[in-house]
Amino acid sequence: MKDILTEKGKAMILNTIGNPLLTNCYLSCHEVLDKIAVHDIHCFCYEGIVILIHPIDDGIHKMYYFLEDHHCLIPDLVRKIRKDMENYRNLGGSVVARMPNRNVDVLEKLQFHPYKEYVRKQMIPGTEEWCEPEHVIETADVNDLYDIYELLHKSFDIMTDHLVSQGELRNFLEMSQVLKISIHGELAGVLLFEAFGKKSYLRSICVSEDYVGNKIGLSLLRGYFLKNRENTKLFYLWVESTNEKAIRLYERLGYKDDGLKEYTYLCR
Repeated sequence: MKDILTEKGKAMILNTIGNPLLTNCYLSCHEVLDKIAVHDIHCFCYEGIVILIHPIDDGIHKMYYFLEDHHCLIPDLVRKIRKDMENYRNLGGSVVARMPNRNVDVLEKLQFHPYKEYVRKQMIPGTEEWCEPEHVIETADVNDLYDIYELLHKSFDIMTDHLVSQGELRNFLEMSQVLKISIHGELAGVLLFEAFGKKSYLRSICVSEDYVGNKIGLSLLRGYFLKNRENTKLFYLWVESTNEKAIRLYERLGYKDDGLKEYTYLCR
């Protein structure tokens, strides 16, 4: 039943969080339960499985599952789950693994279809191609919020590219974790990153169509390394496996595959 988390359902979430064979949820248990409590996540409890639907900006929804075991997904249950998900448009689910595994089987059994594959790359400082950026790099502030938000949404797939909401973007800006390049007063490119102790995650990088071919992306990456290399022991990012141009650029700068992949599926 939607939005009612039973005690059995709560126990299932508590028992499966952190187990990649039984859930595709990367949120902490505390985050999940808090979001359910304030109705930011829709909850469906069934025999042997809990399904959560997380509404994102622009009508996008993410699906998370929590399984007792893989034998519960019998045809009758799948039909019931599919019927409950009919009201959700733009619904996607993803799993992170070193190779396709039983998590992908869960999404396929729920009649989700393969959409995109991403690979994770890591770089240890000192292995990158070191050079000063060719353009002036600035730290963006909240006055840039709407221009940056518009550029991000023009550049990425809103279904699968983990775009930030306006609220998240504001947080990035307030924490000085957004770099930009402006040319003649126009936003030419932007880079968002997150810092986790000695690790730095490149969240998003994009270049305005008007400035493609001007080494904006390369300059942003070099400026990003320059800003963070002293306090960072590991840089990492995700990139779509078919984006050969971006992969060549990242590898040129010292990024290498670490074997982890994200498999994204859509409900149709």
